[in-house]
Amino acid sequence: MGGESIDPLMHASRLAALLRSTSPENQPIHDAYVPALLSGNPAGAGAITFGSLAAYFDEIGQGKSPRTITTLSGCVPASTVTVARTWIGWLATDAAERAAFAAGFVSTANDIPHASLASNAPPAARPGDQPSPPSGSEPGYLKMREAHLRSQGESSAAAQLEFERIARRIAEQTNDQLLTLLAASDRHIDQQREEMEQLCRDLNESNRKCAKLAEQLREHAGIIEFMNPDNPLSPVEGRRGVSAWCELTENGVGIGELVARWWRSHVGEPPGSVVKHLQWMMAWPDRKKGGMVAKRQHQKG
Repeated sequence: MGGESIDPLMHASRLAALLRSTSPENQPIHDAYVPALLSGNPAGAGAITFGSLAAYFDEIGQGKSPRTITTLSGCVPASTVTVARTWIGWLATDAAERAAFAAGFVSTANDIPHASLASNAPPAARPGDQPSPPSGSEPGYLKMREAHLRSQGESSAAAQLEFERIARRIAEQTNDQLLTLLAASDRHIDQQREEMEQLCRDLNESNRKCAKLAEQLREHAGIIEFMNPDNPLSPVEGRRGVSAWCELTENGVGIGELVARWWRSHVGEPPGSVVKHLQWMMAWPDRKKGGMVAKRQHQKG
């Protein structure tokens, strides 16, 4: 109850009121909570009711020191009765909470004189009386406290529902963001895969060209060494012959290509039949004797 000092007498009265509001006064309390151990009596004898225990606390609240307590078997010395600490502790906590609730309600109703008394006091109460602070176990306060707790429970449930709704919405948004990131990552991976595949194709093409160049180099290795003037085995006449062939045939251009070039530069694009006819004329068997029209050799006399 915060910094409020606890009056033992008032606290005992509150416990008595709470016990009367908890169960009927003739209801026995389970002996696990309030056993009465009497010398010479069988275990469990002399059960104590809620009403008798409330009466005991009432006397304490009035400043008395009761020496006995009433059981179903009669009065027994109070010193023979024990109360379970956890059980009485729970009752004390509940009594304090009830009193605090009632005190708070009374403080908010000060502008309506005797408002709390009108709803909680017995019929004999009169406006001129000076009653003690309510215990909170009066019927009216109990109803108000139950309504208050029910409202708190509903508010708590509504708040929990709203919290779960917000958490679910956040989870859905997070899931959508993750799905977006995953889709972007998949697209990036696909792009990287395509680029890698293209690099592999380019590398294969480059390797193929390198292999082809190496093959061509091997094919020309012989002629390269043949034309190497630093090679002692390279014949001078052979090198000159190859140079002449390269110059006269434009590095091996055939007669058909030479004919087509000449016709293209002087007449226009030659038909295929013209190229064939000119190629045949240029390759006349007597060409070795002077060209397309053979020049007769004069016999020596």
